[in-house]
Amino acid sequence: MEWFVESGKSTAVEDLSQALGISLVLAHLLYGMGFKKAESASSFLNPTLQELSDPFEVTNLKSGVERLSQSIDAKERIFIFGDYDVDGITSIVQLISILRLYGMNPGYCVPFRLSEGYGLTRDSIDRALSEGKPDLMLVVDCGTNSKDILSYLKELGISVIVIDHHKLTKEFPDSAILINPHVNDREKENAPWFELSAAGLVFKFLHGLIKYRRDLKDSVAYEIKLSQIIDLAGMGTISDLVPLVGENRILSRYGLKHIQSNQRMGIVTLLEESGVESSFGLSGSDVSYRLGPRINASGRLGDASLPVELLLTEDRQFAKNTARSMNQINLDRQTIQHSISDEAEVMIKEQLSDSLGFVLASENWHPGVVGIVASRLSHKYNKPCIILGREEDFAKGSGRSVPGVDLVAVMKKCHSLLEQWGGHPMAVGLTLQWDQLAFLKKAFNESLMALYPKGLPEPVLTIACWLDCEEVNRSLLEELHLLQPFGQRNPEPVFGIRNVLFEEAPKRFGKTHQKFFIQKKKSKEVLEGVAWNRTDLPDVGVPVDLAVRLEWNVWRNKKSLRLSLVDWKKSIM
Repeated sequence: MEWFVESGKSTAVEDLSQALGISLVLAHLLYGMGFKKAESASSFLNPTLQELSDPFEVTNLKSGVERLSQSIDAKERIFIFGDYDVDGITSIVQLISILRLYGMNPGYCVPFRLSEGYGLTRDSIDRALSEGKPDLMLVVDCGTNSKDILSYLKELGISVIVIDHHKLTKEFPDSAILINPHVNDREKENAPWFELSAAGLVFKFLHGLIKYRRDLKDSVAYEIKLSQIIDLAGMGTISDLVPLVGENRILSRYGLKHIQSNQRMGIVTLLEESGVESSFGLSGSDVSYRLGPRINASGRLGDASLPVELLLTEDRQFAKNTARSMNQINLDRQTIQHSISDEAEVMIKEQLSDSLGFVLASENWHPGVVGIVASRLSHKYNKPCIILGREEDFAKGSGRSVPGVDLVAVMKKCHSLLEQWGGHPMAVGLTLQWDQLAFLKKAFNESLMALYPKGLPEPVLTIACWLDCEEVNRSLLEELHLLQPFGQRNPEPVFGIRNVLFEEAPKRFGKTHQKFFIQKKKSKEVLEGVAWNRTDLPDVGVPVDLAVRLEWNVWRNKKSLRLSLVDWKKSIM
């Protein structure tokens, strides 16, 4: 892998460091992210809720708010339909939480992933309407590409508001109010709210509702605080593949604070069950890799109403039992995932190693887990990957991409083969007839070759800057926490350390992990490092350059600094 070391203008970095009272390392990182002025850099480090823009800047948001407000006044029957991932679940819970404050008891439906598929399908809608027809339906984190179903709902006399962030692949009907910047506000792509996840858009929608109702002198609206739902908005934002800048930055940052400090019973018990020691603070990775997967697993393998009820309950015993059940489902998911990964790797090595991308399928693979496998394999091989399982006559699954490859653009050239699809440039979901698989594999690689005739972008590891071993200390790591949470367009920095010697052989733990130690030359302090899923570490006494992330290791109520190895190369003397 090629290393690219970002360069900074030393004078400008020094000026930024002095103006903000921060280290040269942090100033260098901010400068490299495009924050050249102290004011913008300070705003990024210290985002405030006051920086959230007027919600009514989003096209159709005010129309949606007015329709929901009418429904509240008329005590109409409201129903909420949402996706089964963290973004969709937290969107549903936000809406229910606020509507309950108005004395309303909205019903909700999350599709069964295996039997009903993704989004608004006829099966899922029929189930949703089985207990009666609502006056208003709120559809969140899906619906943009559901023209036929939305028209069907209109025929039934149901008003619909769609709050979504997926790109349009079909024509949107005039039968619903659509709040989706990627469809209605494409000329405003620099707006701070343009890249909001569904949970972020729902938060903004409810912000607009509160603002609108306060203008009507509604006493309930004056009692509602956005802090009551910002933990949910932050969790959905961090868990979804959206850039953590602009208003996503604000929501994810404040969301983390409230996840750690609030008393939402479902989150408290889920943190306990996940083994997260929140007393030392939370990071974005705690949400992405500990809380998020446990919420997602229910939707992947079973019923996503489980996490909805968990996040709504105030009953500790129910929350504890539900969190324990979700943890077991996640363990089952991991077992299935590892089995699929092993089989998929064999297929790649035997059949597809020279392809620009992979389309892999098996009748034995669980459609609810394949997205995770696609993510791992695309990262490992630096190639876009689609993994599909079988359900009756259909192949269903997910695709994941790599930096520089727009998966939506790739799939548009294959759309004639697909029954249903949608997603982001980095992730898609799709369904097709099982007997069309061979044609999809051919079309997928032809599409990649047409869009990237010179080959896919080579993997590049960006090194934020070189550090001297002596600079690696607790105070630097504490300062780096100001950049949290990390994600797209705010990646966790990788640092380079030159001319390092392993004084002793690494120690293996688990099946594929290794622990190593390096010593600072001046202070003689020993730094501990870990290499996850790597056995190819350098020999003792060989000078090497390391690419590492700095992280906290929390163990038995103690917190220590640790290096996490990303890559290494022999030093060039």
